[in-house]
Formats: sequence, structure tokens, C-alpha cells
Amino acid sequence: MTYDYDGNGGLLWKVVNGATTMYVQGIIHVGHKNFYPLAHAIEEAYDHANVILPEINVVKPEVNAEEINELALFREGMTLDKVLSPHSLKKLSDILEAKELSLETFRKYQPWYIESILGAFIREKSDLTPEYGVDLYFLKRALEDGKEIIELETVEDQYNVFSSYKLDTQVKMLEHTLQTYNQQADWINQLGHSWVHSNCSSSEKELINIVTNDLKRADEDYQKEMNDTRNIKMVQKLDEILQSESKQTYFVVVGSGHTLIDPSLPSELRDRGYNVERVY
Repeated sequence: MTYDYDGNGGLLWKVVNGATTMYVQGIIHVGHKNFYPLAHAIEEAYDHANVILPEINVVKPEVNAEEINELALFREGMTLDKVLSPHSLKKLSDILEAKELSLETFRKYQPWYIESILGAFIREKSDLTPEYGVDLYFLKRALEDGKEIIELETVEDQYNVFSSYKLDTQVKMLEHTLQTYNQQADWINQLGHSWVHSNCSSSEKELINIVTNDLKRADEDYQKEMNDTRNIKMVQKLDEILQSESKQTYFVVVGSGHTLIDPSLPSELRDRGYNVERVY
């Protein structure tokens, strides 16, 4: 199916506390060249901002590969073949072999890490790429414009979330990805189309459905850690910034799920007493 990626983008909220202003934009971490420029209201919000607040700075991520590898490995004695069904192992082996990789190379890695590798393969087959991701779009400009960048999380924070899932949750996540592997590139395409046209109510509903289905692919623990807990921690930082009376303008750039699935950033800020205005 061919998708139209020429749209206006969407999902922008505004919070004001005294002379301090904060915009919250729900984005996707992949994108298409036809996305840009985004809607005027969004581009204007970025222009007004002194400080950009992404989940992580994907332009200059501080990655400790050794620590991440340590998190990704099973504890001694456990291997993938002990937790995945024979059917899933065969499917995984076939996918890896198509990439000229061997299952044996990855048998000591936990399911969450294997799923992250498959995610990269899936993105390669889709129309969208991280190169045109909306967070990267704004972060590159922020560096050129000399705007301050403050991360809401770190790479280690995110990997700690992934690695903290119970093994049963990890297995459900990986097996779902393996079972739906051939459909997932098109799901990414649908995500991009829905996001860039999310100023239309039907496309926003499609976007919410895609994000909701992704969060429900394992169990409640997955949604709680992937969305709910992270959102509450991020809002604590945003609340501190709003209360700091810095008189600056902030532009928050987070995945759409963090703005659409309650407890979301907008809903949590409202619960803390702020007037949260939907701008776009």
C-alpha cells in the first residue's frame, strides 16, 4: 500500500506558569522527508523555545556499549532455546539467516534485546527511517541554533526499563514480534501516515489505536513500565521546570504515546493543577 506522508503533523500542547511557557509535542522517532516542514503552530513553538527537552539526545547519545551488553545477556545457564517455542526459534533463525547472521551468536541474549534487533530490521523494510525522525529533526536544528538541550531520560534509563521486564513479559513481546514480523513494516508506515495527518480526527484515532495495540502486545507490566511509570517520572521533571520561574520557553519532544495514553504528560500536568491547552 502507498501512503501519503505529506501532512501537517500534530499533537501539540501548551502549558504556562507565570512567565514560563512549555510546549509538549507528541512525535514519532522515525519519519519521512515529506513530513517537513511541520504545521506552522509546531514550527513556531520550536522557534520560540529557548530549551529543547527530548526523551534522549539522539544526536549525541551517551552510550556505554559494555554496560548495555551486560544488561542484554542472560544470567549463566539460561539461553533463548530454553524460553522460546521451537516454532519461534525457527522463525528467529530464518530472519537472522536472511541477514547472514546466526542464531548461535544470539542464543545468550535476552528476548528484549533480540526484539530490539528485529525492530531495526523491520524499520529497514518500512518507508520511514530514524534519519527523518521528528526528534532528530528538532535536535539537529537546536544544535545549529544554539538552543540548550536537556534530556528527560538517558540511554541507560531506557535500557534499564527494557531489561527490567519479567522474562515472561519479554517472551510475549518477542513472540508477538516474530508472529507478526511480516506485517510490522506496514504498521510503521501506518503509524507515520496517522501521525503526520493527526490534525484530522480519524487519523488521530488511528494513531491512538496503533499506540494502544503496541502497548497491549504483552501484558499490563509492559504498558506500566513502558508508558505509565516513565510518564510520571518525566512529569516530575517538567513540574520542577515550570515551578522554577525561569521565564524561559521550553519545547518538549516525546513519543506520541507519552501524550495520548493516560497517565500521559498532558493528563498528569492537569492533575498537578496546570491549565493544559491543546494547541494543535
